[in-house]
Amino acid sequence: MKTPPTQDLFASAERLLGRTPDDGELQKFLEDLRKWPLPAFGPEELSIYLADKDQGFCLQFDDSSTIQHPVAAGKVAETPLFVRCFFYAEGVEEYHAFSGTLPNGITWSDNATSLVSKIGLPKHEIKSKKTGKLTGHRWARGQWMLTASYKRDGAFLEYLDLGIF
Repeated sequence: MKTPPTQDLFASAERLLGRTPDDGELQKFLEDLRKWPLPAFGPEELSIYLADKDQGFCLQFDDSSTIQHPVAAGKVAETPLFVRCFFYAEGVEEYHAFSGTLPNGITWSDNATSLVSKIGLPKHEIKSKKTGKLTGHRWARGQWMLTASYKRDGAFLEYLDLGIF
């Protein structure tokens, strides 16, 4: 039986970040997720979001001319570049929980404390300027960044964001 494309979505996204739709492996990935063909940028839009609320994820492509990262170097303006993948917990922004494999044994029952124990000390701690409460952590993951977003001062994990920045 074939593994559902979302089961290994995190690992696939991590491998395919920074690529453009003319990349055969990225195209096959998008086809398997039923997100192919990639839509064009809208008028005055610089991002394309491929959301799947039932499966709990959203892929983001940005105009390569807006990206300050080595993977964008030499790309023609208006070339879509795969820059980020969001993985959601149940009910966040009307998404169902992403049920595929997350890195480091992460589950949706994790909180800020348990994530730090699973991943290690974050590169950045993100706090609300208004309240001072913890809203996220960010870790370097190779050349990419993994961000965890929390609610209630780190008590609940809302979503993970794997991106090139």
